[in-house]
Amino acid sequence: MKAIELCIQEAEEKADEWIAFLATYSDERLSKRIDIIRKQQLIAEQNKDALGFEYMLLMEHITICARMYKEEHNVADVIDEAEEELKQVETVVVSSEKRQEVFNENLATKKQTSKIQIDNSNQTSLF
Repeated sequence: MKAIELCIQEAEEKADEWIAFLATYSDERLSKRIDIIRKQQLIAEQNKDALGFEYMLLMEHITICARMYKEEHNVADVIDEAEEELKQVETVVVSSEKRQEVFNENLATKKQTSKIQIDNSNQTSLF
């Protein structure tokens, strides 16, 4: 069995799960996804890839069903994981900058304090 045949089989078996998952996407994101799938359909058709075209038709159907499911059941958009990760990275960067400022302040304070000079002239060398 070819890889594309396995993808078609998986899409058919898990269509309901995928529809429920895709319904959490924003309407704009689903619309973009449909546009991309349609472009991929054109490419598959130009390349005379019947299985690829069939898979893209199936994915288009699943995505349109997800859009309809979203409307019918008033499914809320889930925050994009990438946006959430970006917020966490920004938080870490801000915390790091604050720590660096505190470190620099402490370093400047240490430089201002006088250092005690130890007189080593009375010590004998071990070698």
